[in-house]
Order: sequence, then C-alpha cells, then structure tokens
Amino acid sequence: MAGCPSVLAPSTPRPIAQNLPAPDDLAFDNTGRLLFSDVNAGTVSALNADGTMQRLASGIAEPEGIVARPDGTLLVAEQGRNRIDLVDPQSHLVSVWRAFPNRTADAGIDGIGPIIPAPGVGGRSIASAGDVVVPDSPNGVVWAVSPDGRSATRLATGMVRPVGAAIDGSGRLFVPDEGGALWVLDPARHRFASLATPDDVSVTHGDQLFVTTLGDNAIHEFDAHGHQVSVLAASHQPQGIALDGADNLYFTEFYGGRIDRLIRTFFLQVPSVTRMATGIYRVCPMIARAAGFSDPLSIIAASTASVSAVQLVEPGTDSSGAIEVKTSDASIRISILDKTAGLSLDQTVSLAS
Repeated sequence: MAGCPSVLAPSTPRPIAQNLPAPDDLAFDNTGRLLFSDVNAGTVSALNADGTMQRLASGIAEPEGIVARPDGTLLVAEQGRNRIDLVDPQSHLVSVWRAFPNRTADAGIDGIGPIIPAPGVGGRSIASAGDVVVPDSPNGVVWAVSPDGRSATRLATGMVRPVGAAIDGSGRLFVPDEGGALWVLDPARHRFASLATPDDVSVTHGDQLFVTTLGDNAIHEFDAHGHQVSVLAASHQPQGIALDGADNLYFTEFYGGRIDRLIRTFFLQVPSVTRMATGIYRVCPMIARAAGFSDPLSIIAASTASVSAVQLVEPGTDSSGAIEVKTSDASIRISILDKTAGLSLDQTVSLAS
C-alpha cells in the first residue's frame, strides 16, 4: 500500500468564517471545535470541521472570553453585566457562575482563562490546580477563582485594564494589559513586553507566545525569553486568538467580521476514503504541511472493539501516509501526531459512500 500525497499549506492567513457581526474571543472545546463569541449578536457559537456553525448560547450582554471546562460546560465573560456565565452547550442554558463589582465607568470583564493545571515535573503553579484565572478588567486586578465560582484569590493588582491570560509549560501566567504591557506572573508581576494595546495572548507547546494588539493591528510573536520573533499584520482589529493541537494560529478580525487561520505546522483537509472490500476501507488523511515544516508524523486510528488496522503507511515529508481499517462502523476517528513537538490533530472520517 502506497502513501497518499500531501499538499502545501497556504503561507498566509485565510478566512475560515466570514460575514459575522462582531467576532471577539476564541477557544477550543474538548472535542476540538473552535468556539467564538460575538459581541454584537450576544452569542457563543461553535465552528464545526465542515464549516457549519452551531449556536451554543444567546442573549448574553457582550460575550467575550471563553473557557471550556473538563465536563464540557463553558465559562463565558459577560462584559455587559461584568460577570462570568456558566453555559451548558447541550441545553443552551446560561446561568451566573460569579459576578464582580465594577467600581468604575469602564467596560466590564473581557477575556478570561485559563484553568490552572496541576504542575508538571519541576513545574510550579501560582494558584491551585483547577482554579480559573479571571482578569478583572475594570478594576485592574487578576483573580484565581475556585471551580465552583464561590471563592477568589487575588493574584495581581495595579494593572490598567487586564483583558486575557495564558499559561506556559513552566507555570508562568501571562496577562495582556490594554494599558500597554504584557505582564508575566511567576508569581511576582514583571513586564514581559511593551505593546500597543494588547488584547489577547496564547502560548504554543514550545512556549512561544502570540499576542494580538489593537493599537497597531498586528499579532506579535515572542520566544519564551521575551524576544520578538515576528509581527503579522491583521488590519481589522485582531482580538481573540487561539492555537489548535498542532499550534496553528486562529484569530478574529473584529471589524472585518471574520475568523482567520494561519497553518504553522500541519493541518488535516477533507480525507479520501476507498472501499476495498466489504467492511475494509483505505483512508487517506490529506495532510497540508506549512512550508519548512518537515517533522515526522504518525497516524493512529482510535482503538475500539469494532475497528482494527489492516495496513498502515506513516506520512513522509511529501506524503500523507494511509491507513487501511476493517470495521462495521459508519465512521472512524484518526489522529495525526508529531511526537517530537508534542502536536496532534484528530479527525472523524465518514466511511459512508
């Protein structure tokens, strides 16, 4: 069995959703769907792999930051009411998780997250594992809030307007402050970079940082030591930012009404499926590689009692590989892994003709 061809990914960002009223923050849920809030529409929606959208919640006053919890529920910053909502994406029920007082005339809470992970080997944590980081935007404070929303511990004060948060592999917490700084808490507060109205931040598996900046309509990339690596122009107010399991970059352009994607490593396009015999299928993943990305990749089919791999060809630098499976199921789940960098993407493959 021969491997299937791969393709070269676009070298510039491409829109994956357009004509949106006012897309703001982004996050990935536990199944890999891209979630986005829309300030003008008052909604939180999911962008499915096939490009369709599913509304998960509505009636929210200026929804901003989103955090997906392990149980599948979502925390959403409701800027218009200065509180964090708990959203059940199945029932679409919206309830109050925690409200915050706003002692100013400024807009309410903006971006939130992340959930504090348990410290790794040799790592550290500035708060208890499971706590949610909440930048109290109007009051210039950053809190760690317990999973039930009932108690809060102050992590930092003295900021102008903190509007987001992300954590790296060593437990450092990064907070963009629209006053012109990207702060790092480790646990003391230090200025990591000076930027023109930073709005959101995300951290790669290798601890590179991406920061959206409203003051110069750009996305700035930094290494773990604060050295700027690159600047990407995004002319329509880039706000929310997120990275998928392969560290590909997603960002909203607020005034452009769209969500863009930049493939930095590899991405999975629509696969092809060939029925070889009754219950036996050959699946071609169709991997799009970014220029210069040559890491070895591996294919894994989700192991179930009804799915077994018959043959396997691993992807090469110019090949998507292939897998032949025997199953009576209507679909299978495959994963493409970059074990060297710790990257992975999953894809559900329909076997129906």
